[in-house]
Amino acid sequence: MKQPFATGRCLCGKCSYRVTGPAVWSGYCHCASCRRFTGSVVTNWLGVSDEHLEFDGEPPAYYRDGGVVRGFCPDCGSSLTYAAKRFSGYVQLHLGSLDEPGRIRPVAHVHHAEKIAWFEIDDDLPRFEASAANADGNWERN
Repeated sequence: MKQPFATGRCLCGKCSYRVTGPAVWSGYCHCASCRRFTGSVVTNWLGVSDEHLEFDGEPPAYYRDGGVVRGFCPDCGSSLTYAAKRFSGYVQLHLGSLDEPGRIRPVAHVHHAEKIAWFEIDDDLPRFEASAANADGNWERN
């Protein structure tokens, strides 16, 4: 078996996974939707291609809202995944669910326009107002 790029699981261990290919991106999300789903003021993601994510045992349960699908453990409720129609072909994993989250460094902040005013992360990473590229493929920066 090929050495996985990353592995992870929910709190109780019922939903475990492995990532078999490289990351597409990693970063901070400051949107209200992620805050409400996780209960945290900011969320960290690891984006991977759909074809590179494999679940062992029980796959996550899903909550669907419009074009967004969020995965969570049906037993302990741990937030695990995020997928959206506008980002077809890849899924995002909560960085905190990785077995070794310290190996992955965020590369940007998205939905920075929605960040909590009193919460600051002192880094030099790019900050984007939203998470979708413009028609020309470029990101809108703060």
